[in-house]
Amino acid sequence: MTRAILRSLLVVLVAGCEAEIEQKGPSDPTIVPLDITKKDQSRLKTPEVAICESGRKYAGFGGIELTADRRDVDLGLEVARLKPYSALQTEYPRVLGNTPSQLASAESTFGTTPARWFPAPQASAVALYTAYRVAFQGCLTLTAQPTRYNVEATQETAIAECSAWAKKFWSRPALGPEIEACATVIRVDSAEETNVRRRWAYGCAAVLTASDFLTY
Repeated sequence: MTRAILRSLLVVLVAGCEAEIEQKGPSDPTIVPLDITKKDQSRLKTPEVAICESGRKYAGFGGIELTADRRDVDLGLEVARLKPYSALQTEYPRVLGNTPSQLASAESTFGTTPARWFPAPQASAVALYTAYRVAFQGCLTLTAQPTRYNVEATQETAIAECSAWAKKFWSRPALGPEIEACATVIRVDSAEETNVRRRWAYGCAAVLTASDFLTY
C-alpha cells in the first residue's frame, strides 16, 4: 500500500494549500469582488502594516552602533513551525487516545535534541514518511473498536468522520477542499485495500500528517 500512502500525502498537502489560498483570499488587496457595491468598497482599503519596535540601541567602543546590522524581519515568520519530537510524544496520545509503538523509536528521525540546546526542527521526506507511519499505526488502533469503521464508507459518512478528525487533530474546523481530500483517500485512493477498517485508518492518518497537526 505504499502507493496509497504517497497518494494520501499528496492529496492532503495539495488540498491544504488550496484551502489556505481560499481562506486568505486574493493576494492583491486592490482586487474587489464584482458583487460588492461602491459603498462597501471604501472599507476594502489595504490595512496599515503593523510595525514592532526594533529594540533598544547600544553604542560600543568608538561610538559604533552595536545593532547597526540587525535586520527587521516580516511578521508571521514564526507560524507553521514544525513541532519538536518532545511535543509529538504527547500530541499523538492526546488526539488518538493511544500511543503508537513506533513513536518511541522515531526520535532520531524527528531529530534528537542535545542537552541544553533547542534547535528548530527541519522538515524532510523521511520525517514526513515516518510521521505518516506513526499516525497510521495509531489510527489502526483508533478504528479497531467502533462498529462504524467496519462498514464501507459512503461520501456522507466519510465527510462526517473527516470533519470530526480535523476538528480534533487540528483544533479547528476543516475547509471544504480539505474534507474532500480526506474523503477521497478513504473511498478512492485506498480502494485496493480489502480491509475496510484499514481504509478508514488511511484517511485518519492523512489528516494526522497534515501541517495543521505537525506544526504550531
